[in-house]
Amino acid sequence: MITIQLPAQLASLAEGKKFLTVEAKSLSEVFCKIDEVAPMLRSQIFDANGAIRQFMGIFVNGNQIDEIGEAIVPDDSNILIVMAVAGG
Repeated sequence: MITIQLPAQLASLAEGKKFLTVEAKSLSEVFCKIDEVAPMLRSQIFDANGAIRQFMGIFVNGNQIDEIGEAIVPDDSNILIVMAVAGG
C-alpha cells in the first residue's frame, strides 16, 4: 500500500481525509487511483498540461519529484503533497 498525505487545504476535496492509501506500481497510476477517490484533487495539483503546479511540492519517500511519469513506486512508500504559502 502507498500512503498519500494531503495538506489541510486539499483534504476537503477528499472528504476531509488527510491520508489516502492506494495500491499502484507507478506515480502516474497513484494519481489515477486518487482520481477515483477524489476527482477534484488532480486539477489542484496539476495544470492543464499535466505538469505539477508551480506552488505544489510532491515528495516520494522524502525525495522531491519534478514530474509524474512511469517511475516505479515501491510498496509501503509515502507520498507527501505540500502547498507553498506565499504572501507577506
